Amino acid sequence: MNAVAKPTAKPPAAPAVFEQPPSPSSAGYSPDFAGEKLPRPSFLGSVGGEILKLRRQGMIWAMLGLAVFLFAVVAGALTTADNVRQTLEKAPATFVFNMYDTYLTMFDVGSGIFLLIVSARLVGMEYSGGTIRVLLARGAGRVRLLLAKLTALAMVALVLMTGFLVLAGAAVYATVVHWEGSFEKVSSLPGTVWHDLGLNVLVALASMGAAILIGTTAAAIGRSLAFGIGAALFLYPAENLLTAVMPIFKALTGADFWLNVSAYLLGPNLDVLPVVMQTDHQARAAFAVPLIKVDVTHAWLVVGAWVLALSVIAVGLSWRRDVLQ
Repeated sequence: MNAVAKPTAKPPAAPAVFEQPPSPSSAGYSPDFAGEKLPRPSFLGSVGGEILKLRRQGMIWAMLGLAVFLFAVVAGALTTADNVRQTLEKAPATFVFNMYDTYLTMFDVGSGIFLLIVSARLVGMEYSGGTIRVLLARGAGRVRLLLAKLTALAMVALVLMTGFLVLAGAAVYATVVHWEGSFEKVSSLPGTVWHDLGLNVLVALASMGAAILIGTTAAAIGRSLAFGIGAALFLYPAENLLTAVMPIFKALTGADFWLNVSAYLLGPNLDVLPVVMQTDHQARAAFAVPLIKVDVTHAWLVVGAWVLALSVIAVGLSWRRDVLQ
């Protein structure tokens, strides 16, 4: 009896399973996956790319041109104001305080609106245009790309401040020399006047930094150009309106809670900083301030807490969320 022959053919091999590389839009993507070595853009190169994007936006140059025009109009109007000239003759220090209060208020408003729009646009345009996927596919890195944008915006803010100081200094110098024939009345003022001017510049720099982070965070949350600009421009007016209606809530409820809330808003604390930091003369706030008395330490801590929170939100969202557009 013949034995049953065993089959000699081997069973078919299981099909090979290849690991699917992560998508450029996923958090775990790397251009070096599976041994693929691709050149990564340097951080300085990324910053240069963001500056190039800013330089090519006609809206930015139009806004800057409008700002210079309005500054020239205001500076020209001040040279024809008799009360300003009388202040220079009677109290040169008060003249300087009034002049840089006027110019700095203009700058704070103008630079704030400018940086809110530009920062939200620089971040939001990547999502609205879909270019964020291309940048990530080239190995830009999520956090590094965001830091490059923030660095470019900070450089723009420094250029704005430098340009403003040059224009304001030239305007004050030309006004005084035109009226008095020399700059001696102002140049001979005590050092406290220039110290106070430095404090105002420091607050203006902090305000610009906050505006950059507000615009960046708004765009990172909404991932949309329109949402980023709208949300960024909404915060400060909303805080001023809230501060204005809080006394009504206090009168209706009898609770001091409504007044205490104003001490933790970003805008009012930025506005009160020049007032509480200048102790040698009575400074005035341009916009709403906290409805309860706050000191310098409290105001700086609140501003610092807002800056930290905005930074954590912007970086955290850019790092953790996938890009699905």
